[in-house]
This record gives sequence, C-alpha cells and structure tokens, in this order.
Amino acid sequence: MSTLPRVVLLPIIVSVSLAFLLAPLTGCTATKRRVYGRTVPVANIESVMPPVLPAHIPPSKVAPLFGVIIENASGNVEVITDPSIKVPEVRAKVHGNDEREHRKAGTVPAWIAASIEKYEDINTLQVLAADPSDEKRSVDIRVVVPATAFVTVNNAHGTVELMNVSGALQVNNGVATGKGGRVIIRTDKPIKDGAIIRVRGGDVTLAFGTGSAGPIDAKARSVNIRTPAHAARGVVSDRENYTGELGTLGKPLVLRVPDGTLTLFVE
Repeated sequence: MSTLPRVVLLPIIVSVSLAFLLAPLTGCTATKRRVYGRTVPVANIESVMPPVLPAHIPPSKVAPLFGVIIENASGNVEVITDPSIKVPEVRAKVHGNDEREHRKAGTVPAWIAASIEKYEDINTLQVLAADPSDEKRSVDIRVVVPATAFVTVNNAHGTVELMNVSGALQVNNGVATGKGGRVIIRTDKPIKDGAIIRVRGGDVTLAFGTGSAGPIDAKARSVNIRTPAHAARGVVSDRENYTGELGTLGKPLVLRVPDGTLTLFVE
C-alpha cells in the first residue's frame, strides 16, 4: 500500500466546480482537517455521527458509514477504511511549481475541495481536484474513513487503490482520457452491492471477501478469475472474457480492462 509523503489535509470547502461536477446534494454537515499534524476542529462534527444505537450495541464497536465520491483529474487516489476514527480525513499532495509555498503555509490550492454532504440519507465525503490552469498539475489524494457505504472514483493518469472498503464500488480510471493506471481493490468484506470497474492503461487486481455475490461480466486483454470451488455457476470463459453467477442475491460485477490484465480473487 503506497503512502503520500509530506501531505496536508484539504480545506473543507464547497466550491462551484464541486457542485457542478457532482450530483446536487443538500444538508451539508462538517468534518475536520489536519495541518501538519495539528487537528483543527470544525463546528457541528457531531452532526455526522450515526443515530443513537440500540443499548446492546457498544458504540465503540460500530464505525459510522460514509459514502465516498472522488473526482481527480490527474494523479493517484487511495481510500482506506479505519474503524478507529469517527470522522473522515483527507490528505493531498500537489505536484507543481508552487507546491513548496502551499506546503510551507499548510494549505492546498483553492481548486482542491472537500466536503461532507447528505446523499440519499448517507453522509457522503466528496473530494474534487482539477487544476484549471494550463499547467494541469496532478494531485495524489489519500482518504481515510471509518467505513464505506459506497465508493465512486473518477480518475486519470495514476493508480487507484481501495483498501477494506464495502458497499457498491465504481471506478473509472482513464476512461475519458485513455490514460489511466492500475486499480487495486483489496477487502475482506463481501461485495454484494455491485461493482463497475472500467480502466485504461493499467492492470486491475481485485480481492473480495468470502460471501461476495453477483453476476460477473468481465472483459480484458487477459482475464484470471478465481472463486471458491462450486461458488460460481454457468461459467463461460476464455482468455479475454468471463461470465458467470457468483453466489446468490448479489448485484452485477461489470469489469472492463481492454488493454490490461484483470485478476479477481474471492477469498
């Protein structure tokens, strides 16, 4: 798992470009930011906490769910779940000539934005990075959340890595530009809410937890799918294509890697 050296947390703002690129959302809540290790609290953090839990469920044992939507025009994206935290953390590293000044000031450019919004009654972390200047600087984004209800990433020119995520997954890497990169998703949780993975310019490695289910429709330059014995039914496969039904009552897994290798393990 890669790390981002000398990164700073994104300022929590909602920009016009963020609202334009992402679906309209309402009910903004708040999060926190870190500047060189100094935690700066934002008011009403408790508003993003889950409702009161039944008495027999210890609050410390339940990680609040967040949706994650990331729009990154260029760079690497990493999403990690850590149930020990209660509020998402976002960090970014900008590659460009003025990065030193921003780093010294403990800030990132205004065209990098992050916010938490209500989306279909789910607290959803949204991150946008798209340099509007001619320089088109790339950004490495690292997001840590307690747990995920869903994850959507639109990226180009870099690697997308998701660790121990759950819920519906959607990753487009390089689809619009033709220049993407690797996609790595490793989770011990079952994936039953569906996954749509479309990648150009890189290989895809997926490792899903036991109990993952859904129809599989995979196409790649080279396909390698391994599931538990007798878990998949109606399999039709060759070097470049795979279709079959994994488990029961799962939503479709649609995987497209036209110029790379696709590897899926269900453990």
